[in-house]
Amino acid sequence: MFNYITSLSLISSIFFIILVSLDLEFSDISKLSFAQNSNFTNNTNISSSNIVSSSSKNETGTIDVAATDWLTFSNDKFVLKYPNDWNVEKKLSKFHVLDFKLIKNNPFSFIGISFSSLTNPEEFTNKIILDEAEKFGMDASSSGYVVYEVLDKDLNKYTIDGNPSSSHIVKYKYEDNGLEGKIMEIFSLIDKRLFTLTYQSTVENFDKDLPVVEKIIDSIKIIK
Repeated sequence: MFNYITSLSLISSIFFIILVSLDLEFSDISKLSFAQNSNFTNNTNISSSNIVSSSSKNETGTIDVAATDWLTFSNDKFVLKYPNDWNVEKKLSKFHVLDFKLIKNNPFSFIGISFSSLTNPEEFTNKIILDEAEKFGMDASSSGYVVYEVLDKDLNKYTIDGNPSSSHIVKYKYEDNGLEGKIMEIFSLIDKRLFTLTYQSTVENFDKDLPVVEKIIDSIKIIK
């Protein structure tokens, strides 16, 4: 069972993080950008529209999705809203690991979503998936991390369209290229499917963009 869980986590979560990170490159000493890779294909339908507003913050100074020039993304699995200074990447992996890629530059931030069916959903819990993801990440020989430090984990902090989830924040550094940053992963079992959201940024910028990312998470609606 645990070998199967590990394999599932590898395919639906950790493996996609590795693919994402391997697509990153240092364009200069302080800036990260996405490499253009010939192995990517444009295979998604995107629907985006402006949400009418003139300000990114309400009178209290907090981010208000309904009062912001945000856009709407939709596919056949979910709908969400995102700021207009973030860009939806239309090129998805040929392995179909990701259903959604959202990128912001200067400073760099990335959100990826995978939403896949489970063969035996009754064998899994959000906690089991989180534990197995961390087990894989801590295995340097498999993950390629020289640093993998779990900074925070929670089984109740976030929900995906009302569905409970598990989450953690990890500081990492890759052995091969020295790339380092922070990752937040959220796992949610929804209608016999595994929803995985990853937010990735530089160590310095991670906390700055986190409030916006949390508003994006709050806006997600699952299509049934």
